[in-house]
Amino acid sequence: INAEYGDHTCLLPPRFPSPTAAVAAPMTSQQENGDVKDPAMKQKTAAITKFLSRASLGRKPSPIRVISDYIFSLPPEKEILSMAAGIPASSTFPLESMTIGLRDGSSFKIDGSAMSTALQYNKTSGIDGLRKWWSDLLSQLLSPPKHIERATIVTTGAEFGTYLMFNALIDPGDYVLLAEPIYCPNMLKVDSLNAVMVPIEEDPLVGGMSPSALRHTLETWPKDRRTPKALLLCPTGCNPSGSNIPEEARREIYQLACEYDFLILEDDPYYFLNYGKDLTTFLSMDTEGRVIRLDSLSKIFCPGLRIGFLTCPISLVPYLERHYAVTLLNSCNVSQVIAQTFFQEVGVTGFLQHATQVAGYYKKQRDAIEAALEKHMSDLGSWITPEAGMFFWVKLHGFKDTTDLAKRAIDRGVAIVPGAAFQLEGESPCIRLSFSVLPPEKIDEAVKSLSETIRTVKQGQ
Repeated sequence: INAEYGDHTCLLPPRFPSPTAAVAAPMTSQQENGDVKDPAMKQKTAAITKFLSRASLGRKPSPIRVISDYIFSLPPEKEILSMAAGIPASSTFPLESMTIGLRDGSSFKIDGSAMSTALQYNKTSGIDGLRKWWSDLLSQLLSPPKHIERATIVTTGAEFGTYLMFNALIDPGDYVLLAEPIYCPNMLKVDSLNAVMVPIEEDPLVGGMSPSALRHTLETWPKDRRTPKALLLCPTGCNPSGSNIPEEARREIYQLACEYDFLILEDDPYYFLNYGKDLTTFLSMDTEGRVIRLDSLSKIFCPGLRIGFLTCPISLVPYLERHYAVTLLNSCNVSQVIAQTFFQEVGVTGFLQHATQVAGYYKKQRDAIEAALEKHMSDLGSWITPEAGMFFWVKLHGFKDTTDLAKRAIDRGVAIVPGAAFQLEGESPCIRLSFSVLPPEKIDEAVKSLSETIRTVKQGQ
C-alpha cells in the first residue's frame, strides 16, 4: 500500500494504517471539537507544515517504527501475533518490580503490566497514559482554543524538545528571533544549524520581551531577506533575566506573529514556578495554530527523570516523530512510568498542591537573596524583582563587562555567570545569580562575598 505521509510516500505492509494514523493522539478534550465549522476560522489557521525545514521534509519514516507504534497503540485486549518488531522477550528481564518512596512517608509500587511497559520499547511519541494525563492537564489549566487539533508528545526533557523543534523547522540561512538575554544552550542549538539569530531586547522597566522592539525589527526588516521563521521565548521566569512577559505584551507579540506570519516557540519550563499573578500563555491565545509549547518536569518533579512535553498542531507531529525515531527512538520508559504512576496516585489536585509548595519554596529563596542584595549590594547594582523562576539578573554599576569578575568571584569561592554568556556578542555589565539551592544563610554569605569582590575589582579599575 502506498500511504500518503506529509509530502512523501512510503511503502507499508498490507493491513497497517498510514503513519499519520499512528502518530500521537490529539489532546482529548479538543478531539471532538477538532473540526472547524467556521470557514473564516479555517482560513486564519496557519499551515504549520510550510515552516518545516528541508531536512525534516526529506526525512522518511521507518516502516518498522510505524508498525511498532501501531502495535503499541492497541488496547491490551487486542491480540496481535507480532513477528515484526525486534523487541526482546520480557521474560528475560532481571527486574520485576520497584517501589518508590515519597517524602511524606507513603510509597507506590510498580509491577505487573506497568513494570513491563517501563522495561520494554514503546511508542515514539511516549506512553499514552502519560501523554493523555499531561494534555488533559494543559486543557484544564490553559484552555487552548479548541478548533485547533493539537497533540502532546513526551520528550527527553524540554532541552531535547527545543533541539527537536529547531531541527524540524530551521534551515541554514533562516532567521530566528530570540529574546535577549538568551538562555545560552538555545543559542548554540540555533547556531549549529547555521541559522541567523536576531536578538530582541527586553523591556528595561518591567522585563520580558519588548513588543515595541519586536515591532520595530519587523517593520524595518530588509525586503531582500527571508522573513523570520520563528520567535523563541521563555515567557515565565525567563532564564536568565527572571522576568515574566506582561499580559498585554504577550497579546501584542502574538498579534505580531499573526501579522508577520511566523511561529512562536513557547519554552515555558518555569510555568509552575510563577509566584506572581497568573498570566495567559501563548498556547491559550493561539487561534491560528502557530504556537509550539514546551513544558518540563525538571523544575517541579525530578530533572534526573528527563521528561518534557511538546504540544503542537497535530500536523507537525509525524515530522517530529521521524526525527525522534532515528535518534532516541523513544524517551526513557522507566522515567515515564514513574511519572505516570505518581500522577495517577496524587491526581491533578495533588500535583497542583505539590507545584504550589515548590513555587512557595522558590519564593522564599527569592526573598532571601533579595534581602541579601539590598543588604550588601544596593549601591553596586540594580535589578527587577523576579516573579517566577530561579534567577536574579543584576546590572552592576561601573562595569562594561563581568567576565573577569566571575573569574575573581570563583577564586573567592562564589560561582556566578557573567551576562555576556547570554547575549549574541559583545560585553555585558550584568550577572546571573541562581537562588535555587543555597539555604538563606549561605545565600547571605555568598552575596556578601560577591559584594566584597565587586568592590575590590572596582577599586582596582
